[in-house]
Amino acid sequence: MSYYSLLVRDILDNKHFHQAEVIAGSGGLHNTIKWVHVLEVSNVQKLLKGHELILTTGVSFQHQQEDFFQFVEGLIEANCAGLCIEYGAYIQKVPEAIIQLADDYHFPIIVFHEEVPFVEITQDLHTLIINHQYSMIAKLENYSQLLHKETLHAQNSEQLLKPLYEYLKIQTIYEIEGKDPIFYPNMAKKQREALLQKKSNPNHVTQFLTKPIYLFEHTYGELTLYSEEKEITEFELLILDRTITALAQLLLRDLYVDERKRKEDAKWLEEWLEGAHSESEIIQFLLAEWPSFRKTESTVLILSLPRNEKNQQLDRTYFKLNCHTVFDKKGFLSFVIERKNDFVFILLNRQDTESMKGRLEDCLVKFETSNLIEGQEMAVGKVVKDLTKVHESFKSAQDTLYIIRHVETASHFYDELYVFHLIYQMQKHTNLKEMMEELLQPLIDFDEKHNGQLVETLEVYMQSNGSKQETAKRLYIVRQTLYHRLRKIESLIGKDFMKGENRLALEWMLFARKFINRK
Repeated sequence: MSYYSLLVRDILDNKHFHQAEVIAGSGGLHNTIKWVHVLEVSNVQKLLKGHELILTTGVSFQHQQEDFFQFVEGLIEANCAGLCIEYGAYIQKVPEAIIQLADDYHFPIIVFHEEVPFVEITQDLHTLIINHQYSMIAKLENYSQLLHKETLHAQNSEQLLKPLYEYLKIQTIYEIEGKDPIFYPNMAKKQREALLQKKSNPNHVTQFLTKPIYLFEHTYGELTLYSEEKEITEFELLILDRTITALAQLLLRDLYVDERKRKEDAKWLEEWLEGAHSESEIIQFLLAEWPSFRKTESTVLILSLPRNEKNQQLDRTYFKLNCHTVFDKKGFLSFVIERKNDFVFILLNRQDTESMKGRLEDCLVKFETSNLIEGQEMAVGKVVKDLTKVHESFKSAQDTLYIIRHVETASHFYDELYVFHLIYQMQKHTNLKEMMEELLQPLIDFDEKHNGQLVETLEVYMQSNGSKQETAKRLYIVRQTLYHRLRKIESLIGKDFMKGENRLALEWMLFARKFINRK
């Protein structure tokens, strides 16, 4: 008898079943019974929730074999545990077609050759089911306490898989992304490979029970129970859930330990951002984190948090762990340095170079939609192939952040804001405002006095490559209004404003105006 659930085979030992006979579906004697019902109606599906043992005299289908067949078919569809029939005034024999149906679906049919007290049977079996439930709750509580003690001093996941196996005696597979699966108890290599292949086969899915392990809203791994001989019950599922919680706590503890170590590396990382380390020093440092290290592209991301109530209450260690998980899932090895309200991430690409930017964009979307932080600004520096030039990526990320704060843009990437980077460098060495005013001031003055929208019209006209139809459409104005504005622009800055160097200078100054006028 199972300690944690009542199976069909268990009830055959009950005193009321001593003279009973299993006439069909013996392959389903391991089915779990969660409740017992007496049913004498043919339309059964809406009355059942699954795993019920049904008792019947057959009064509703005594004259019609088709109704009898549909009754049994309905029980099978409702995932009932089995059917008990009392031979007597209504039924004396189960038709061969129904026996064949039950055998095909491993649905046990048990017959009583004499009258039996259904009330006493239901009372006895319900008592057994309730006792099993109490036993299961007590076992779960004991297991939870044992698991809690193990988690406090466990050094690795195998120490938590051991009590799981001792309680269930079921093969366990523990998988963490990027690491080899752990089998408990362990198996020979060929057996492990065969079991993993079987796990991926949809035809064997019922023999496996797999549950994900979540950390920071991401699937970090999964834990699987494999049972070839018996059905995995609700008790095994509850034990599995508690084990997953303990494994997640152990993983989180290890991540916090790693984060403390990374804090100790902060000074070294700061020096790396300043360009103070040689390539050999950097490679030696990286090999400790990435044993299979290979030369790859890297970039720097600055995530800046404004001072507000939500960000003030942020658990920074938890947030950094969350960020590392996001980057890891998208194929980046990440290192972080805190600078006041900024998190500076050094990101090393571990996957395909061509998909690097797309994967990084996915990470930024995760941060934009995170409920941990609020009002963040993000800037990504240029990609460098030489690890000794990470400081250049950091400098370009700082410039990008400066530009994002000055220009209305949805971009976070250095390479998408290149024109503004050139303007920013120009601003450092020239009076950019004076140059801009020299070319655009007549239009700006006219717009301020007459709300003429000439600057906007000029900008859209140039973006449309001089197409009047496209410009009017984008500005939501009629062609005549556009012609009037263009004539006014010509009168203020000259008729040749769309030619050669004149157009180039105007476009340049329009970009400069966006940069100078803070958003």
